[in-house]
Amino acid sequence: MKKKIFALVMAVMMLAMMLTGCIQNDIGVKMNKDGTGSISATIGIEKDFYQNLKQMGSDPFEGKTTTEYTYDDSTYVAYTEVKEYSSYEEMEKALLEMTYDTELIEDAQEAQDAEMNGDNEDFDGNGDDVIVLPDYEEPEAPEKDNHIFSSVNIEKNSGIFYSSYTFNAVMNPQSNDGLDYDMNDAFKVTLTVEMPEEITQSKGGKVEGNKITFDIADVTESQEFAATCESNNTGVVIGIVIGLVVIVAGIFCFIKFKK
Repeated sequence: MKKKIFALVMAVMMLAMMLTGCIQNDIGVKMNKDGTGSISATIGIEKDFYQNLKQMGSDPFEGKTTTEYTYDDSTYVAYTEVKEYSSYEEMEKALLEMTYDTELIEDAQEAQDAEMNGDNEDFDGNGDDVIVLPDYEEPEAPEKDNHIFSSVNIEKNSGIFYSSYTFNAVMNPQSNDGLDYDMNDAFKVTLTVEMPEEITQSKGGKVEGNKITFDIADVTESQEFAATCESNNTGVVIGIVIGLVVIVAGIFCFIKFKK
């Protein structure tokens, strides 16, 4: 019985946490000049709530190295995972696979509903016979698409003198239909993109040099984010010049030697 009560308390607390902005999700994308890059995913839990979880014997960051940061005057305990990728294409696939984790909220709600509904028992007045009423089964809702992005395009266009780098992403709008909570209350997402050079063009977001930050305030809307930068191919140009000098010098020596 104690285990059941403990599980219920944990479920209700986790649900309350998710619905009051106690979890922050930050996605970081780094694009390198050579077509490689990395993606970081950070989950931050409000510090007071995190301490309560630990006191109750549940540490979601157990065995992991954590950091602390401040957001909206609140301190968060965070864990970050970084993965390197050998191509922009791999990064696109990884971002397209990212999803909103609604399972935690749904599990917490189910546990809370089960406790509130009790065992659905009714008595005939004598206290002897028990009539068990069948549970009402709601029709199954269509499977929800929890993917964060509906499309992602990361590319490099190489030229002789310049190369351009482009990041483009479209958010996959989430629906509140059939939910007992608001997706915007449950999920706070920030996307930061670091490009090889200073950003020259952008759509949405806040630009600081070669970085742009997109604050996704409404996950129920389809939003498009984009950023572009250019890089001088100095090495290529120098190589071409050296090559031409060598060719001209070779021709000159050949003509002089022939005379």
